[in-house]
Amino acid sequence: MSRRESRRDDVLVACVAMLAVACGGSKAATAPSPVASAPGPGTPVGIVSASSLCTARPNTMTGPATDPNGPAFHQVVVARTTDGLTLTDATIVQSAASVPDGVRAADGRTLVYYVNGLQHGIWVGVASGASLAPIGPITIDGVRDPGGVVDPDAYRVGDRVRLAYLAGFTTASERAICIAESDDGVTFRTLGLAVDLRGLGTVTDPSVVRLGDGTWLMALSAGQQTMIARSVDGLAFTTGERLTYGGVPEVAIAPDGAVRLYVCAQGIVAYRSSDTFTWSREQTVVTRGPNGSMLVCDPSMVAGAGLFVFKTGM
Repeated sequence: MSRRESRRDDVLVACVAMLAVACGGSKAATAPSPVASAPGPGTPVGIVSASSLCTARPNTMTGPATDPNGPAFHQVVVARTTDGLTLTDATIVQSAASVPDGVRAADGRTLVYYVNGLQHGIWVGVASGASLAPIGPITIDGVRDPGGVVDPDAYRVGDRVRLAYLAGFTTASERAICIAESDDGVTFRTLGLAVDLRGLGTVTDPSVVRLGDGTWLMALSAGQQTMIARSVDGLAFTTGERLTYGGVPEVAIAPDGAVRLYVCAQGIVAYRSSDTFTWSREQTVVTRGPNGSMLVCDPSMVAGAGLFVFKTGM
């Protein structure tokens, strides 16, 4: 799930507590090598089995989110880009919405997923020009608008839309990154548990990309740091090093084939890597929203659509 002006650290904590919408991070003065803390996979705790962490459950939350740092006070922005670094025509397309992520579906539609700050849960809409037409909440395993499901990251696998998301955000002892898949971008079926977050502390906001060698890379937000995880099959991921560049990451493939990492750190900042281990800073991509708000975070580079999606403040 995760753009502000001052009190950046306080706002980050508040956002994570509300809907796991982490918002910002410390920015390294130079582009250092990754800080390798190698926490390893989460350690299962409590009475909930790992196999049930991704079970879809009805949403019991009602009414607008009242936290002034939460999703009801965020807005979704869509901008155009040809290189993933320079944005034009940034436009607010949805209010009371946060943690957006976009994907170009097989039928040509650009689907934007977001946390609905008024009705909770993950919603999806179709972006067209400078507008977003909401479809409604997603369904997972027959459960419409499942509860405790936030921080969507959508990407194409063949003709299907795959969704990585944070499950169980209301209960720290049951948090996990899960993966589901859909033919239409609205109705999903669970593929499995990607990362068991129990024992890893507050970890949110997954972003997944397939690398040129066929393996998979996931970036996760660990407060104002980024945790890297890797997978052979794109389903089960093993966590590894942490990067100190910022949090609330997005990973994407740059036009030249390099891997690009966007993080929130006094704006949205881009880094690049040819091996996913050594990173160099490129530039700041977003400094403020189209309304002038300094709250900008939750980047999403929409592959194949020439669009960049992020959130801003009211």
